[in-house]
Amino acid sequence: MKLEEIKKNLTGRTAERIQPPGAKSAAVLIPLLERDGSVRVLFERRSADVRQGGEICFPGGMIEPHERPADAAVRETAEELLLPAEQIEVIAPMHCMPGPGGAEVTSFLGVLHGYGGMFAASEVAEVFTIPLSWFAEHPPLIHSARMRLETEADFPYHLIPGGRNYPMRSIPRRFYFYETEHGVIWGMTAELLYYFLKENHA
Repeated sequence: MKLEEIKKNLTGRTAERIQPPGAKSAAVLIPLLERDGSVRVLFERRSADVRQGGEICFPGGMIEPHERPADAAVRETAEELLLPAEQIEVIAPMHCMPGPGGAEVTSFLGVLHGYGGMFAASEVAEVFTIPLSWFAEHPPLIHSARMRLETEADFPYHLIPGGRNYPMRSIPRRFYFYETEHGVIWGMTAELLYYFLKENHA
């Protein structure tokens, strides 16, 4: 292949994120609704029968092939909250971050219209809302940690200068914890919530 062919083939290309093997992309919705004259954030508690059961989260899930992230966030929210997709208004994309399994997770801010409190019991144990104003008065606990690289037993250290003594770097990470009357919101959900609130000065 000649240089001119390479330039022609790649001109105008945007960067493509390389994901870990087997990792899929996911999307979640940060759902807002108006109730009793205040804006509230809706949360789900995962059913005990699903992965990370009992934890507090936003509605969302994996993005299907050829599906846009925003469409996935709406579809998953509709399925989990038993709400017609037409009653879910996407306001804007918010943030992207790696999820627990390495998949990239994109969050969207949305509004639920006419939500009656229903949910799919196979995935969701309960739903609850917290006033947006509550978070302005209750900042999260923030703790730092470092994620260390774990290698497989047959990792080819002999191919790396310095072998097992190569200075592999650990990855710094911050963890956010909101202690609410409904339980602790932490992990990816708390981090996405933190950056949404920070951007909106809530």
